[in-house]
Amino acid sequence: MEEIINFDYPINRNRHNTKEEGEIHHGMALGLVNLRPCNVVKNNNKPQQMCRLHKMRKYDNIWKTTTKWFEEVYPLPFEYTTIQYNKNNKCRKHIDAKNVGESIIIALGDFEGGRLIIYDYEGEEKKYVDIKNNFFRFNGSKYFHETEDFTGNRISLVFFNIN
Repeated sequence: MEEIINFDYPINRNRHNTKEEGEIHHGMALGLVNLRPCNVVKNNNKPQQMCRLHKMRKYDNIWKTTTKWFEEVYPLPFEYTTIQYNKNNKCRKHIDAKNVGESIIIALGDFEGGRLIIYDYEGEEKKYVDIKNNFFRFNGSKYFHETEDFTGNRISLVFFNIN
């Protein structure tokens, strides 16, 4: 787990729906990712491919470490195509438009606050979920969610499937 917490995460320039204007997010998705429409033709009309970062050797160990750790500590079977890694990111209210079904999220590190906030179907009533060292399963493609303010070093991992 220390390797996951202390990993040198790259700047993520793609998650515009989760950050405020001008914010810089550190993190990455490993596994399958959806392609932008302009890239589908270049990929023989396949809408998905392994993440560009996943193809780089320097990310092999973090993927292997994370998947092995997840298999050892998560008590139920759960298949996923992708893992989203977020380092010290406070995600604004959003829906995971390209995810399918339920996701599993957990936050690791030395931090205070940082609970997951999930909204009801209308997007008004809030539920606060403590995910610090706790797995939580929910459907982020149906319910708006965001990150509560936090201090300290917070790594969140989201295990999910893409369409």
